[in-house]
Amino acid sequence: MEITVAFGLLALLLLIGLPIALCLAVAGAGTLWFTFGADVLVAVPQKMFGAIDSFTLLSIPFFVLAADLLVASGATRRLVAAMDALVGHWPGGLAAVAVLACAFFAAISGSSAAMAVAIGSVLVPEMVRKGYSRERTAGLVAVSGGLGILIPPSIPMIVYGAVAEESVGRLFIAGILPGLLLTAALLGVSMIVFPRSDRPADAVSTAAKLRAVKDAGWIVVLPVLIAFLIYGGIATPTEAAGVVVIYALWCALAVYRDITPAELPRVFADAGGKSALVLIIIAGATVFGYALTLLEIPQTLTAQVLPSSLSPLGFLVVVNLILLVIGMFLDIISILLITSPIFLPAVDSLGIDRIHFGVIFTMNMEFALITPPLGMHLFILCGITGLPVAGVFRGVLPFAAAAFACLVAVTWIPALSLALV
Repeated sequence: MEITVAFGLLALLLLIGLPIALCLAVAGAGTLWFTFGADVLVAVPQKMFGAIDSFTLLSIPFFVLAADLLVASGATRRLVAAMDALVGHWPGGLAAVAVLACAFFAAISGSSAAMAVAIGSVLVPEMVRKGYSRERTAGLVAVSGGLGILIPPSIPMIVYGAVAEESVGRLFIAGILPGLLLTAALLGVSMIVFPRSDRPADAVSTAAKLRAVKDAGWIVVLPVLIAFLIYGGIATPTEAAGVVVIYALWCALAVYRDITPAELPRVFADAGGKSALVLIIIAGATVFGYALTLLEIPQTLTAQVLPSSLSPLGFLVVVNLILLVIGMFLDIISILLITSPIFLPAVDSLGIDRIHFGVIFTMNMEFALITPPLGMHLFILCGITGLPVAGVFRGVLPFAAAAFACLVAVTWIPALSLALV
């Protein structure tokens, strides 16, 4: 009965159209009140505050702000120009540039939405002007933008690390090989879908290539700095994120100067709004998770799964299917916060590594970005290209197939995520 009340109330609030954070908080508080009475609601404010009072989660606003500063400073445009000079003659031409630019920007920002907007705004109009299919171009950028939540630093991995009480640094390391695998897969498909190059290999002189790389040099150094700080054990991800903000601010004001100090309040306000949205969802989801925990729903569901004689691989297949469906209707952070406490007891009982499970979970969340009706990247690319959602989704399909193949590979072969860890 309590399970029906919890998820039924959540579904009703979502259908009404309330903000997701409010849906989660009200559904959790309503379930607690229905089951235990009003006295238990005294703990709700404390739970909400405690959920976001976390040193680990502090890295989220830092990475979001760094990404917004880099976009506003014109660093994205310079990065694309450098990639174009170096690999624009490859089969696929600008399509290969788009994939590699997304992969590189992912190693800086941790935000898939910022990357889809930044890379899409720069490259999509140029690709369409040069005769690339508008649908396929939109689909490529929509899927490649998902690299932002897989290649470290990754905001969903930070949240998962906080929920699962796992090292965020180890999660970042585990995401490297799957991220490279997905990048290679998208490059391969883009060369098939766009089998031509825009120019011969010698169209850009060596001097011009060096100038383009030099112009983007300050950004090229940034992923190396992040890796050195985190993987070298010098700084935590949160401390590294703070360094990245200072570095991005310096690049914006002192190096590239495409933004003036007077424009900084707007950038800070935008980044603050995005960060607040994530943290409010975490606070609301904590209330819902608190209700599920008191009702022992995760333990009940785990007890129902284990006697079914599912193997670890069979369990992961079932989880993949569940997440693919849920991803059509909820945003990434909400899915992670609602389902992780339910899945993790079964993960432990079946002997599945929590780091491996976190990578699989994150890869599933890439599909939440490109599946209607809620796929965020679909709507971002609709705004950039002027296509309807159905048109962008048709363009997504060949690249989503490559992403799905990578998900199957990482699920089947744990070493792909655990070898470096």
